[in-house]
Amino acid sequence: MLTLPGRSGPPLIGETLAIYQDPYGYGQTHFARYGPFFRSHLLGKPAVVFLSAEGQRFVLLTAQKSLDTGAGYAIVHDLLGDALTLTDGEVHAKLKGWMAPAFGARNMPVYLETINQVIARHLATWEAAGNRVLQHEFATMTFNLGVALLLGLDPDEGETRELLDHWNTFAAGVNTLIHFIPGPITKYGRAIAARHWLVQRIGAIVQRQKQSAETNIIKLLAEAGMPDAEIITQIIFLIHASYDTTTDTLTWAFVELLRHPEILDRVRAEVQADDLDAPLSFADLQQKPLLDAVIMESLRLYPQVHMFFRGAKEDLEYDGHLISKGTIVGLLPAFTHRRPDYFAEPDRFDPDRFLPPRAEDKQTPFAWVGFGGGMHGCLGEMVARLEFKALTTALLRQYDLKLVPDQDLRQVYHALSRPRSGARIIYQRRTV
Repeated sequence: MLTLPGRSGPPLIGETLAIYQDPYGYGQTHFARYGPFFRSHLLGKPAVVFLSAEGQRFVLLTAQKSLDTGAGYAIVHDLLGDALTLTDGEVHAKLKGWMAPAFGARNMPVYLETINQVIARHLATWEAAGNRVLQHEFATMTFNLGVALLLGLDPDEGETRELLDHWNTFAAGVNTLIHFIPGPITKYGRAIAARHWLVQRIGAIVQRQKQSAETNIIKLLAEAGMPDAEIITQIIFLIHASYDTTTDTLTWAFVELLRHPEILDRVRAEVQADDLDAPLSFADLQQKPLLDAVIMESLRLYPQVHMFFRGAKEDLEYDGHLISKGTIVGLLPAFTHRRPDYFAEPDRFDPDRFLPPRAEDKQTPFAWVGFGGGMHGCLGEMVARLEFKALTTALLRQYDLKLVPDQDLRQVYHALSRPRSGARIIYQRRTV
């Protein structure tokens, strides 16, 4: 076997802090020094990292049955449990069998009614003119959409606000690297306590919603035969998987649209921004190719899952190199999505790259993995796209927006990836 280049970094922590603090910069320096496949030391274990479309295909598709997803995220297992995305094999297949029908196309028109109601109620709180921080606004709307669709709750009820308080404590613990220290002095310790509260409260909601006449995801999971304990675990995971990712993707998309007025004008035309009475049905939103391209381009430049980790369940071979059993296997879309050999002018916001005739993502399969791939591809992709399109349509039909000048829009990796300022905007209600 060939000797793999790379470095291990400092004792114990290896290169974990470096890859978490600046995944793009880490990929850039390591690609220049070692190429698209190298060894490292991450999460306390020997690791290999791929920085190529071929590597992403290998990990997400070709070798997926030989890789343990849970081992790649063992650090959050105490908080997320056996969530769908952290399981493999028969367990994963059984969970997906229960969950997939709830995320099928036939439920989307019903979900859209709820989505439109939640968005309308939130935008009704905006004044005729003013300024707001988009990241904060989208965070509130995304959480409210989550509790309405998943839990069947009214976003304006006190129960939702109480859930959000505990959820923020929980999420802070999931996103910290300091785990396994119990007690209230650490984010992890407080998150464990918040999880206990969430399990109890969501358990009570499960019992209530199973008897509901309304359609919500809890009820659909119960009707599919999923046990209550599994429903609670998966609901916690689904809120986690959708909350920050949708919030930050929306934020970046609007930052880039407001930076590029010529593209914004085309989006406004596609969503019929000058016609408040234009249809907003599931079928209508399906026919929005430019909006779909905006979603893909936002996830290319700012992938919300900017790194993937797996654990090798057995010895593997890749390009003449041995990947030993137990090795952490990593992908870094934060870097790979910006490789100039895959995407022309990779630092430029250009949704047209995903439209015919260019279709750059199809030129090199697995160069773009905005929603993952293989058996662990995002189950909620259709719902996420629906939320994005409905919110973008409503916002552009009702308001004219522009970015506040001279704010700090540099990309920072907090929970995921967001502009440092949160994206402050000035808005004015439109008169059509």
